[in-house]
Amino acid sequence: MNIAKQAAEYIGRLNGEGETFQIDGDTLTAAITYTADVCDDEGDYYTAPGWWLENERVIVHGVYDECEANDKEAAKWLENILN
Repeated sequence: MNIAKQAAEYIGRLNGEGETFQIDGDTLTAAITYTADVCDDEGDYYTAPGWWLENERVIVHGVYDECEANDKEAAKWLENILN
């Protein structure tokens, strides 16, 4: 669960910028790709400019233990939690 929390916090700091990154826990390491479309509205006389995210997607390439074995079940669980 610690890796999920760390990954969610990291993704929150990306502000929609796509990135592939690695999260290291005590015994597990996760390789993750985050993508999103940043949409914006320039505004007009009545509204202020604004932006929002659409199509956010997290792909977990793998969750690896200390022996570098990929735990596919943990990777699927983490991907489900982050999406």
